Amino acid sequence: MKPLPLPPKANKLQLLSFYRFIPIPEPDNLRDIIFERLRTIEGLRGTVYVAKEGINAQFAVPTGNLGALLRVFGSDGCLPFDTFQSNPPNIGLVVESDTPTFDKLVVRTRDCILRDGMNPNSEGVLDWSDAGKELDPSEWDEQLRRPNVQLLDCRNIYESEQGSFISATPLNTNTFSETWSVLDAQVKSKCIDPSEPVFLFCTGGIRCVKVGAYLRQRHGFDDVRRLRHGIVGYERWSEEGNADGKEGDDAKNNRKGKNSLWVGENFVFDKRRFAPEDDRS
Repeated sequence: MKPLPLPPKANKLQLLSFYRFIPIPEPDNLRDIIFERLRTIEGLRGTVYVAKEGINAQFAVPTGNLGALLRVFGSDGCLPFDTFQSNPPNIGLVVESDTPTFDKLVVRTRDCILRDGMNPNSEGVLDWSDAGKELDPSEWDEQLRRPNVQLLDCRNIYESEQGSFISATPLNTNTFSETWSVLDAQVKSKCIDPSEPVFLFCTGGIRCVKVGAYLRQRHGFDDVRRLRHGIVGYERWSEEGNADGKEGDDAKNNRKGKNSLWVGENFVFDKRRFAPEDDRS
């Protein structure tokens, strides 16, 4: 069934995403439950992937219906777990209702919520809960200003070419499944050092979970640090301050006068392609 249309005078759309790595024994059943609840939310568009390893979702929802959407996935929702227990939703931009985002609501099961190209039968299963430490944007910004930081851009080359953090090393992959051979080669050639802290970032944070787990469990990296909510979270913090509700006035004042460490545009995976929007076709 198609999702309900936007009301005649549609609210602006709130963009958001979230994920949780958690064992789901019966993804098909959970998919059906989620879809039945979501299709009643007027104007909702987006994608939800459910797999045995967890759940991954991206949405554009009329701002007036944001609360209804969050309740579906929260502690009192229809899932047997609280999706936001360890990681709150990544709240993005508010855009006009006619902004191209998602065509419709899609809820699907997949072999994994983030396809990685690994063969668990031959390589063994990684523990996604052992992926290093997440840093809030304020911590990330402070620590990246130190000299000689190992900073890896875990995105694909077409994303890195549009924008990145200053001094980041891109993996230059075309697909995420190429990441592992690139990391193996960089460790072997000593381009990255397992004995030193390594900082990881991606668009929203989910790819860094798998990269962090791989570096820790396959290559023995002890100190892996990931940017919470990825580039989206950092840009929100840079522009608005107090992005995660954890900063006081002193922290905000300390940030005044600092230039953002992000340069360029953030490639996004809805129909906008870049955020913030530009005037290119």
